[in-house]
Amino acid sequence: MLEISALAGAVAGRVLADLGAEVVKIEPEGGEPFRRALPRVPTHDGEESAAWLAFNHGKRSVTLDLARPEGRDGFARLSATADIVVCDWERLDLDTMDALAGLARAANPGLVWTEILPFGRGGPFERYAATDTTLQALGGHLYLNGDVDRAPVRISLPVGLIQGGAEAASAALMALWHRMRGGEGQRVDVSVQECIIWTLLNSTMAWQILGLNEMRGGAIRKERANRFFTRLVWETRDGYIFFGPVGGGGGAARLKSYEALLAWMAEDGITDDILTRHDWNGDGQFFIPQADYDTVTAVIMRFIATKSTEALMERAVRERILLAPISSVSGVFTNPQFRARGLFVPLHDPGRGLEVELPGRWAHLSATPLRRPAPAPRPGADSAALLERLTERNTA
Repeated sequence: MLEISALAGAVAGRVLADLGAEVVKIEPEGGEPFRRALPRVPTHDGEESAAWLAFNHGKRSVTLDLARPEGRDGFARLSATADIVVCDWERLDLDTMDALAGLARAANPGLVWTEILPFGRGGPFERYAATDTTLQALGGHLYLNGDVDRAPVRISLPVGLIQGGAEAASAALMALWHRMRGGEGQRVDVSVQECIIWTLLNSTMAWQILGLNEMRGGAIRKERANRFFTRLVWETRDGYIFFGPVGGGGGAARLKSYEALLAWMAEDGITDDILTRHDWNGDGQFFIPQADYDTVTAVIMRFIATKSTEALMERAVRERILLAPISSVSGVFTNPQFRARGLFVPLHDPGRGLEVELPGRWAHLSATPLRRPAPAPRPGADSAALLERLTERNTA
């Protein structure tokens, strides 16, 4: 695979590199601009982008000036040996993409050319630039985040670009499978705005099912487009949990979850009438006054505030109470389930002086396990070796 990328294309390359592909980055002299993106981490040589390091380990690097004939010739020669090329709009404008796609596919008609754009090809916004924030907004994600009485807020990580990169990898593999089964090379067109839809989960179908659109909500919201507000984020003795004990539907599992919660509260002597006054999770939930939802929330809140997050989780797992911790970054890395499942893998990078752990096992494949991470390449580290290999192949 050849990669001409910033973040979105790098994510696609990371997925394919993990799966075992040889991924070669095409960079300008000195390295692609994404290497210097914020935030940065200190290394032996100064600083490098944390996101760049996270999504580029295990790859190779060739430096080519794609604006010059000799650089484009080198790119065409590399394309002749590749299965997939991935590029994104933060590295290449559309005219350059088209020119390079023509060179690559002339050299290799079976190539899968994959491009990641804000809004994809063919529409009125084909040539529009965008940031992750504008794509979260135009894809519908921003609308759902934050409190309803103020402006929406974005997810702090660039989820749009990351989702677009992951879907580009999937689409490229589908196109490659088609070619391997006797088809032709393909041009894959990925719209990040459309990829955002897959991050909205059940919100995308609320209108079709309920005739209502979900409203934005933070700790307190109208879950599943309900007509009433319920609390979903609760403060514990030492942190926070996500929990929808009342008014959210969910069928038998939610009914059993609430019954288990009531039994635990009763052990602590909490048996307020409001807890059983209504069928909180049944058909009658839509006709319960908002004031009663607020009252039952206050009772449950006092109980949860006395418990540690760990105690809540331990009981929830045992009694099938449907709640989950809201973890800090450090909490994610110390999560005992994640540790037991081996989701983090070490990266030893002596050249940069880095000894870190990465979330590395995004899939468990018994026959073809994911590749262990290797240090990210220096700019042009593999130029001589790869171009020499091409020369030897052409003269053989």
